[in-house]
Amino acid sequence: MEKMRIIDADILSYALFQKHDAHPYCWPLLQAAVHGKIAAAITAPNLMEAYHALVEDYGVEREEASYKLDGLTRSARIRFLPLTVDITRKALEIAKLHRVRSFDATLIAAAETNNISVIISNDEHITRLCKERGLIVENPIPQEAAKRMKL
Repeated sequence: MEKMRIIDADILSYALFQKHDAHPYCWPLLQAAVHGKIAAAITAPNLMEAYHALVEDYGVEREEASYKLDGLTRSARIRFLPLTVDITRKALEIAKLHRVRSFDATLIAAAETNNISVIISNDEHITRLCKERGLIVENPIPQEAAKRMKL
């Protein structure tokens, strides 16, 4: 069985916003997850973080952002991870120990709690956290494209 991967909010928002420079790299990844070609998980908080990015950072209408994310949650092939008290406690410890944002700590805590060792992200804080905690980070965005990216 293929190794389960957890998809970070940055990758979700790039995939769902067609005008983003990273869209061509992230959309195929999300499609592969939706169609079960890769084993993927998404946390409930990352869905909300992606919604925030779509609406606040990229100016997507709330209705459209909600529609896209609601549709994504209906995928039977993606594993959606709820925020539990155990994950929250672990996230608080990670945030305190590594001095990171709560969203980043929650993603790592959810991955570790669910025995997921691969994080798909373009976030430098997640990359650092993965290195410090012995997790693998996969960035679908080529380095040259990342250099050209806008917010």
